[in-house]
Amino acid sequence: MVPHGNPDAAGAIPEPIAPADPVVRDPTAFDRQRPIERELDVGVADGFTLSAVGDCIITRPLTPYLGDKGFAAIIDVLRQGDVVYGNLETSLIDMDRFEGYPHSWDADYPLVSHPAVAQDLAGLGFQIMSRANNHALDWGIEGMRETSRHLDAAGIVHAGSGEHAGAARAPRYLETARGRVGLVSFVSTFLPTSEALPPKTAAPGRPGVSALKLHRKLVAPPAVMAALAALPAPPAAGDAAPGELTRFGLRFAPGEAPGNAYDIDREDAAEILRSIRLGKQHSDFLVAALHSHEAQNEYPWPAAPLAPPECLQPLAHAAIDAGADAFITGGTHNLGPIEVYSGKPVFYGMGNFFWSDLQGPLSADLYHPRAVGDRLARAFEHPGRATDADLTAVYEAAGFAHEWVFESIVARSTYAGGRLAEIAIHPVWLRYGERLTRSGIPQAAPPERAESILEWLQRTSEPYGTEIVVESGVGYVRPAGRL
Repeated sequence: MVPHGNPDAAGAIPEPIAPADPVVRDPTAFDRQRPIERELDVGVADGFTLSAVGDCIITRPLTPYLGDKGFAAIIDVLRQGDVVYGNLETSLIDMDRFEGYPHSWDADYPLVSHPAVAQDLAGLGFQIMSRANNHALDWGIEGMRETSRHLDAAGIVHAGSGEHAGAARAPRYLETARGRVGLVSFVSTFLPTSEALPPKTAAPGRPGVSALKLHRKLVAPPAVMAALAALPAPPAAGDAAPGELTRFGLRFAPGEAPGNAYDIDREDAAEILRSIRLGKQHSDFLVAALHSHEAQNEYPWPAAPLAPPECLQPLAHAAIDAGADAFITGGTHNLGPIEVYSGKPVFYGMGNFFWSDLQGPLSADLYHPRAVGDRLARAFEHPGRATDADLTAVYEAAGFAHEWVFESIVARSTYAGGRLAEIAIHPVWLRYGERLTRSGIPQAAPPERAESILEWLQRTSEPYGTEIVVESGVGYVRPAGRL
């Protein structure tokens, strides 16, 4: 295991993940002209490029803003990919006709976008988008289904949600002139009732997202572990792993500094890796996309950019071993390290590509003191007069008032000889501090901002053995000296 952003917080090394390979027992059971292992090779021609960005929290069409040189420049970079990927973290709903209702939870926004966003995203270059994230069911199953219809009409291939677990887990495919591209999408941060379920006995399956359950444990220093050990163990504490403790309904693992660690649900992982293997067998190139808010250092949040949890690296490696040609992580709303594993790129945090604070309409429960606490009362002399924009401003200031939320990249990965040849990293700035009508619209980062973004990626990626060379304001990863 390589060190992460907060290595002292690490608990026990995560257990290895069972591979997806069923292991060939009898080679004579297969056609010699069609060896089964060949189907996991990269099938696209040399020079194939994948343009990838992070979370797309977009509420309105932005094509009219292409007159802005900075926006036009970064969209031009995006469109240079043979395939363009992003994570759609919103629902596309026609509010004038919508028959569902908001499902906000934990004072989280039910994000919503105009249906025209689907065609707009296609016009901007997006072709494949992941849907498994914590906002996929903000407007219930009705909102999930309507979003699917708008994406289908726009010709955008999407994965990660569906009418039951099998459909949500399933790979989806884009047919291109350069080959067939597959996408598998899954999420580790989700409301339990949004998890898609398979049919069981006489019960039907449940619509929802492809979920990867993570079992959290708190990493505690030696003195804290000793104090916990002195407390009476509850009857259910016997399931703790060696060296760990269960107290107060929580698991604790030893470490040098406080933090978080996670165990990956083995059944979920097996199903997802099986989907990745199938997706690659049925495509020439496969993208595996995870949406995850979990981090080593998520509390107190967000005092610093979130660092990926220890369990993420073995998961990413297992996904690539199963056939993924790129592993892309979103969700933390900040950039994370980049790794090259087995000749394939792993992105441990893509940040945000669109970040719209023009949110609304907001549901009534978000104004209730149970959700907002005393924030509105502290912020305004007359909180009852607050608008959706006023409430959004209060929420955003409490959690996202950081420049790193508005720093992003377009990562363009080029392949040759069945392996990654180069990643070109184009820094992006989301106009933090501008008016709401412009804040969150990406632009090519100004020189000083671009330098800061690339320095951050160099520093956090170096422990993974990744060297990022900066040339003319663009970062490059070139494994084994490939050009």
